[in-house]
Amino acid sequence: MARRGGIRGAAILAAVSTLLLGQAATAAETPTAVVAAPPMGWASWNSYAAAINAAAIKTQVDAIVSSGLKDAGYQYVDIDEGWWQGTRDSSGNITVDQNDWPGGMKSIVDYIHGKGLKAGIYTDAGRDGCGYYFPTGRPAAPGTGSEGHYDQDFLQFSQWGFDIVKVDWCGGDHERLDARSTYQAISDSIGRATARTGRPMVLSVCDWGRQSPWNWAPGMSTMWRDTDDLIIWGQAPSMDHVLANFDGSMHPEAQGPGHYNDPDMLVVGLPGFTPAQNRTHLSLWAVSGAPLVAGNDIATMNADTRAVLTNREVIAIDQDPLSRQGVKVAEDQAGRQVYSKVLAGNGRRAVVALNRTDTAGPVTIRFADLGLADTAAVRDVWGATDRGSMTTSYTVTVPAHEAVLLTVAGTDEPGTGTRVGRIVGKQSNRCLDIDNSSTTNGTQAQLWDCNGQDNQRWTYTAGKQLTIYGGTKCLDAMNAGTTPGTPVVIWDCNGQGNQQWNVNSDGTIRGVQSGLCVDANQAGTANGTKIILWSCGTGDNQLWSLL
Repeated sequence: MARRGGIRGAAILAAVSTLLLGQAATAAETPTAVVAAPPMGWASWNSYAAAINAAAIKTQVDAIVSSGLKDAGYQYVDIDEGWWQGTRDSSGNITVDQNDWPGGMKSIVDYIHGKGLKAGIYTDAGRDGCGYYFPTGRPAAPGTGSEGHYDQDFLQFSQWGFDIVKVDWCGGDHERLDARSTYQAISDSIGRATARTGRPMVLSVCDWGRQSPWNWAPGMSTMWRDTDDLIIWGQAPSMDHVLANFDGSMHPEAQGPGHYNDPDMLVVGLPGFTPAQNRTHLSLWAVSGAPLVAGNDIATMNADTRAVLTNREVIAIDQDPLSRQGVKVAEDQAGRQVYSKVLAGNGRRAVVALNRTDTAGPVTIRFADLGLADTAAVRDVWGATDRGSMTTSYTVTVPAHEAVLLTVAGTDEPGTGTRVGRIVGKQSNRCLDIDNSSTTNGTQAQLWDCNGQDNQRWTYTAGKQLTIYGGTKCLDAMNAGTTPGTPVVIWDCNGQGNQQWNVNSDGTIRGVQSGLCVDANQAGTANGTKIILWSCGTGDNQLWSLL
């Protein structure tokens, strides 16, 4: 885990899966292990910091089994920073304190495996790990990174029997390494270790989103951190941090089966977090399809925390086989938002109604925003209560700073469903782009050479929105304009008709409110050509491919 002082270091269905895997690498090309659903487990940092040893890990392993977490799907036991103080023998092999780890690391791995669980280990990409730069619970320890020993260390981890390895970035950050090439070298080393031992390891990348891992990590790892650490050791967790990490992990174009945005381990059940906050937190991670890695003390948790962590309906949403990341589909009032996650099976959605404001208030879930026909059945997940069959929409009152988690079952409207990728003009062969990655409301869309950056990555949601920057901005007809020449801009997503688009099989993108087509102005093909609405015609400057 990263220590950074105050900052601690996410037909159509088949097409989406192909895109998500194809834009980085196919499973056959990936040397690290691929898991079919977001990993679930427990990690030591939030409860122990670096003050860990075999006795502490065994206590938590036993509690994971006895508490029912194992039966609920939590399987990885991740030994975080503090297990190693940077010592090596004359051949460069890692050595550990036998007082802390009697029998060495293989012994604790055997104990974890003996309980039917999987074992995780931790290192740093640089020479000196986080325990050197930010000692917490142990003295500063130089040499706790794997740089210069990648092949040796990852082979050792594999020989010990570890199933997952988390590679932090404190050393890499201080040495100003290139994250993409560094983690590729680590992934390659894991591949070589696997070839020798026959034991694939899951690679968890942790550069805290510093170098946009969502753009490259899917090709070399199972999961990658998009954000800073969720808590700072010694401080109580806060919903502000939970929401910041939820927002920061919104990279739906990068996520798919075997590849997951990681907003950090859970703070459910930590001191100072209320039952309502626990439920809201897990709701957000579930609709994100995020890894569920508990960080609380399992051996001493109360019944409410146990009930939250083991709720089978919530876990099923997170573990849905499509592995989609939910996206924002409506925000009728600032701070009162609707997120929708497409689930496997016809017409199934998981929905979070989130109230970020200081007062309780209604949030309306329109079925059209979810890509569903007018009639659908609504279920309150945490309440385990069917709310019945509704027509057109469902409105729920959400307490301040909390969320309500629902499932909605109806019928998919033809042509809807979340798709992600680039939007490429047929005439220009250039991408729909936001100039200089601006997030300013009113910035006009333009054509630019395709480059794969976030300002060219669009999500077409079940609510017919074209979102960018993780769902924070929507393609918008300026001032709800309905006349030819209206600028096409980005704006805060609000669910209004001027932000809804029909992406048609003939290649046109037509505004739901205006009936006009997205058009490269004056049939321009050059970089910087502005995008407007115009009467739909037959020109190639109105034809687009969502790739």
